[in-house]
Amino acid sequence: MTVTRHSTSWQRRVRSAVSERLALKASALLLALVLWFVVGARAPTEDVAGVRFAPQLDSALVLRDPPPPIRALVIGRPSEILKLVNTPLVIRRPITSDAPDTLVLSLKTSDVDVPEGVEVIVRDVQPHSLTLRFESTASRKVPVRSAILIRAPAGTPAVVVRLDPDVVTVFGPRRAVAQLQSIPTMAESIPIDTLPHLVDLDTAGLGVTVRPAQVKALFLRAASGGGARP
Repeated sequence: MTVTRHSTSWQRRVRSAVSERLALKASALLLALVLWFVVGARAPTEDVAGVRFAPQLDSALVLRDPPPPIRALVIGRPSEILKLVNTPLVIRRPITSDAPDTLVLSLKTSDVDVPEGVEVIVRDVQPHSLTLRFESTASRKVPVRSAILIRAPAGTPAVVVRLDPDVVTVFGPRRAVAQLQSIPTMAESIPIDTLPHLVDLDTAGLGVTVRPAQVKALFLRAASGGGARP
């Protein structure tokens, strides 16, 4: 009988502990969960983020293939890492025209630019090297330079030569194209008149193709202000 009485008393205490102040206990549990989430959101964590490769290529360089995916190991608050979805990390590397057709770039954490307003630290970048392959031929536009010898009677006012077009497109080996600053006309001796003259471009020894291969030359009287007029 005594055992039964003690058992009943113990069960009553358990029910009382569970049921008394139930609202207060639920509030305490909810507060603990909120604090746990807040602390977890502020605690630094590691994650992997994509990196955009944006090389600063010379105008004569054309990539044959897109670069492989690049990823970085970053550390920061989850909210900061989440910002990288819309504003990704970037690698910007200047590459000059004298680069070989196949170029191997080593990648370091210092190469990775973190967007402004994002507080993360880059701990590693993969892969550690990147192989870029460029087209062996290239094309670009370059200005035309007049080498025309003007024949004019004594006392003729100063004249200037207007070329049409004054820019042409050159095609050829990438390095040869990159070295060109201008394309000269043939050094022809032409008497002054009011008609346009077709003049060949001097491409001997350049190792490139030029389009168009001729330009029109028109002689204009130099204006007093340094310009030109018909």
